[in-house]
Amino acid sequence: MVKKYIFLAGLFTTVSIASAQIVQKDLTVGLGFVKSEYNGDYGNGVFKFNGSWYPEFSLSLNKYISPTFDLGFQSSYGNYGYHVTNIEYFAGLKFDASVYLHYKFNNGSLLSEDSRFSPFLSLGAGLAAYSINSAIDFSKTNSSLAPTIIVGKPDFIIPFGAGVTYQLNNSFSIQYQYLYNITSSDVHDQDRGSIFPNPKSGNDAYGQHILSIFFTISTLNKKCRCDTN
Repeated sequence: MVKKYIFLAGLFTTVSIASAQIVQKDLTVGLGFVKSEYNGDYGNGVFKFNGSWYPEFSLSLNKYISPTFDLGFQSSYGNYGYHVTNIEYFAGLKFDASVYLHYKFNNGSLLSEDSRFSPFLSLGAGLAAYSINSAIDFSKTNSSLAPTIIVGKPDFIIPFGAGVTYQLNNSFSIQYQYLYNITSSDVHDQDRGSIFPNPKSGNDAYGQHILSIFFTISTLNKKCRCDTN
């Protein structure tokens, strides 16, 4: 009899968790870690994990618009560069900020609105600004050109990508997003196209792996029942 009550209690708990009322978010803020990946005249570091890492930190905001769309804002700051050898490399700091439109797949047509998983596509526009990293000791290189970033004026950027959000509870969610940023400039890596034998055609670009945790700031009155799909 005791085992029967334990089984029924466990079953009731499982059903309760699976059908828990999760409030549909109106505004969320996220803090994240970013792996930045340069693609330019020095080479292509996109989706490569065996070289130098250039970490950044991000701040994000997501605003619920409809079951299909969210409006997003994201900014990141940190290291930016590329390393070929101790002579052929450049390094600096980058700050970018963009606004996005997120297309969500759990909109009731493709996937259930109740799902804790929310895959999405992103498309946006923004600016990227660059600065010299004073923490780097460039005197240790033998390069005839100091391997520092060319600051110049900010770039116009077009980020696009995809990601997925998993709702933990009413207050917290985790999100992974990958963005590829097309820029309006080809000079911040010292414009090495005239030096390298096979330079990248077109302007520089960079990718971003972004892992964030989001906190709900405000909620709508409408509620949805999130299952484990």
